[in-house]
Amino acid sequence: MHPKLREAVTLFNRRAYFDCHQTLEEVWHEASDDDKSFYEGLIRLATGLHLRFNRGGTQGTINLLTQGLMRLENYRPAHQEIDVARLYDDMDTYVTNLKTTKITQVGFLESWRMPRIRLVA
Repeated sequence: MHPKLREAVTLFNRRAYFDCHQTLEEVWHEASDDDKSFYEGLIRLATGLHLRFNRGGTQGTINLLTQGLMRLENYRPAHQEIDVARLYDDMDTYVTNLKTTKITQVGFLESWRMPRIRLVA
């Protein structure tokens, strides 16, 4: 795993989504064509969650997360040591909840229930 990707995973799991996005962009610039879409997917997830937790976005968050999921589909079950299948499923559930609950204000529980990026064993 690229050291910057490992750093981005840590940032994502700490809910430092803006910093995660910036770190992933650094890796994206160096990535092979085969990996660019993978990094774009992760970047969109981080950007969508930053929007949600720092600006209270709902529809914009849904759009970005959905775009991120679309880019990650072909990288399941795992890629670059990341459990993409689990991330995909967890994030898809989160997006579905956002669509159905229509909650515009982010609560404490939502921030602690956020999907995490997990590594494969």
